[in-house]
Amino acid sequence: MCINEQGNEVRRISLTGIILKGRYCILEQIGKGGQGSLYLARDLELGSLWAVKELPLERKREVKLMRILTHSSLPKMIDYAERGEFCYLVMEFIRGKSLKEWLSEGRIFSFEEIVKIGIDTAEVLEYLHTRKPAVYYGDLKPENLMLTESGRLYLIDFGSAVFDYGDVRRICEGTVGYAAPEQFAGRVTSVSDVYALGKTLCALCGKKKIHYVIKNPRFGILLMGCLRHEEQHRYQDMNTVKKKLEAIAEQRGGHGWKSLLQGMLCFCVLFFAAIRMLAFFSPEQSLEASLTEITEHYYEEDFLKGNPGKRKKICSIAEEELQGLLKEYQDKESQRKLLLLLALNGELQGEEVHAAVYYEQLLLYDRKFGEAYARYGLFLCRMGQQEESKYLWERFCQVREEGIMEEPEAETKETWMERIGKSSDEEKQKKE
Repeated sequence: MCINEQGNEVRRISLTGIILKGRYCILEQIGKGGQGSLYLARDLELGSLWAVKELPLERKREVKLMRILTHSSLPKMIDYAERGEFCYLVMEFIRGKSLKEWLSEGRIFSFEEIVKIGIDTAEVLEYLHTRKPAVYYGDLKPENLMLTESGRLYLIDFGSAVFDYGDVRRICEGTVGYAAPEQFAGRVTSVSDVYALGKTLCALCGKKKIHYVIKNPRFGILLMGCLRHEEQHRYQDMNTVKKKLEAIAEQRGGHGWKSLLQGMLCFCVLFFAAIRMLAFFSPEQSLEASLTEITEHYYEEDFLKGNPGKRKKICSIAEEELQGLLKEYQDKESQRKLLLLLALNGELQGEEVHAAVYYEQLLLYDRKFGEAYARYGLFLCRMGQQEESKYLWERFCQVREEGIMEEPEAETKETWMERIGKSSDEEKQKKE
């Protein structure tokens, strides 16, 4: 059963064996969603295989969209038919799997693959946004991106797409977890697709997201620019997103000082965003509420764009206020959190000595806090102090041998090991 726009039930029956327009023989159903079913059909005249999408007649606007769109990353529509209360789109049959299927099968996408997928997706979305009138896709997610064995990417399923005819309110048809905040208020724009692209790239990264961001800080900056909650603070067009992704692809993982500083900024802003969320869900915790007030300035445009004077001033104020909280909150978790924030803030401020002092103070206060070793080790690498970072690794191993270490996050530790030339085999041998 399915429900049409009038709220009436429409009965679906198997189409296997049915011939549409005396030409397209339905072979089997190959997909099903809330808005329609997808079938494989053979062209009795040409012998070709086509995909046939079945939709209720009320949703035939997708047909209008497909007829006017021509792009190498969009499946071609070659014919149309109506039967009973349904319409049928005869389209190019894509031999591949959705990105969701690839992920479900355990595929781990490399950083280069993710950036390439991002560029290709941004390009086809830019094409849609520059039509007259513009077309907003409205439901970008891994499930709606098909990848062939040869690496060709296709954007499929236009059931949620809309033409831009002004500020028209409509029910959100995006997917929770990918749809932009404004879509739940009934508004879809080009920056809604920007948000969904950021979410899709995060999904493709999986558990390696932090690792990829640390290896290529500009990628972290890009994700931040896509995923800002406020529409006006996101990247405003797909051309900008595409160019930034292309620059990342050309960079090939460079680690210049400027790039690393931007990466640290990315990490800190994400860290502060997590604090703000924690305060939102735990209003009774006054420390989180105080941290939210302190870190609010990190979201100012001048700070995010890297204005040195503005950033230094904000960091100086933040350091003073964080030191005040350090005296007020004496429990272990608060001390850990505050000292780590002070160290990160010091690096952003350009006061590397201050940052190192806070890391050392944190290890002196709690020598079994493994995450502090890993963060401090990466900081030393960013400062070009490889030997000091290796020495810190020896300290870390010594404490761990005593059996009191709280292990750091796996990806943070792996990145640290990579930077100082420690292999996972060495790590296994030590544990044995």
